[in-house]
Amino acid sequence: MHCLGKWIAAHQSTAGSRSGGQSLVEFALILPLLLVLLLTIADFGRLFSAGITIESTARTAAETASTEYLREVERVAPGPVSASGYFSVHQAAWQSVCDEAAWLPNAAPGGGGGECSGLPTVVCVHDDADPSCADAYNTGGGIPAGCPSLEAGSRPTNTQLPESGSNTWPYVEVRVCYRFSALLRLDIPFIGGTLSTLGGDFFIERVRTFNVANY
Repeated sequence: MHCLGKWIAAHQSTAGSRSGGQSLVEFALILPLLLVLLLTIADFGRLFSAGITIESTARTAAETASTEYLREVERVAPGPVSASGYFSVHQAAWQSVCDEAAWLPNAAPGGGGGECSGLPTVVCVHDDADPSCADAYNTGGGIPAGCPSLEAGSRPTNTQLPESGSNTWPYVEVRVCYRFSALLRLDIPFIGGTLSTLGGDFFIERVRTFNVANY
């Protein structure tokens, strides 16, 4: 009986060691999948948040610029807005973009109140007169290829389009682009030797307009 007890104890110890080793192997196999899942969830949340921020940024910048344009119109009435006046309107827009979104990753505030980087911005006053329409700002590092609506050949003109019927009224258009970098960056092999990237960089573009108040 004594020998049988020893054999049973030894057998149980060996079985426990095997079970513990098997658990470690299973955990090592599933850990990468768990990390990918967690990073994917985190990236989705960050991307969603960045999209909301850029959406709000473009809308606020257009509204701010339209208010500044109305102020300039009232200041010089009955004369036309000057080139310096349009500069003030554009500056109000790109500074609004910097104030609201320069804290995002891949963006940075400008020194001394200057243009920020990482948030390419195009501003246009649609009044048939804006000489600076479609000028680009906040372009430190250039305009990425992932921002097609901000490329030189795709920018707006200052044409004043009718709101409805034959009634026309100036409005401001602001375009903003932002490069979002995911935490997850994996290359997935496919048949044929090519690689497909999971994660990486995504570009968020928003185009928003705001009518100048018609009192």
